[in-house]
Amino acid sequence: MNIPLARTSVLLLVASLAIGFPAAAHGPSGHHETAMTMQDEGAMKAQHARMRYFEEAMVGLGKALIHADKPGTGKYASRLTEVLRGHEMDVPHKNVSRAKEFHAFFKELKGRAGTLATDAGTGDLRKTSLAYGRVLEVCVSCHAKFRD
Repeated sequence: MNIPLARTSVLLLVASLAIGFPAAAHGPSGHHETAMTMQDEGAMKAQHARMRYFEEAMVGLGKALIHADKPGTGKYASRLTEVLRGHEMDVPHKNVSRAKEFHAFFKELKGRAGTLATDAGTGDLRKTSLAYGRVLEVCVSCHAKFRD
């Protein structure tokens, strides 16, 4: 096994878990009142489900990369692109007035997830790991602006 690739993969998994755990803890709270002005409760529940499915796919992909599981990387990378469908209608829970900026992050995330799926489809774990990190960059940036 390539040691630098393994270290990169481990770092990426740790980063995804660090992002994922706050998202997993993201349950109903007072922030819904501001977002609810732009979205009904059913749409908010669907948004939360997509966030949970995205997190699950990212964690699964991180594990597949660490274990050099090429079929698994393809499976989870494809899952990422699937679960992003519908996000174009989502709104931020905080800073609702900045929905346009929120959607710009989504557009970037969707593009990077597409690149990730393409790279995973080639079976090149190094390229897939790098693309995974690029997806995480968008996650971290968006969460810094809209979650903190």
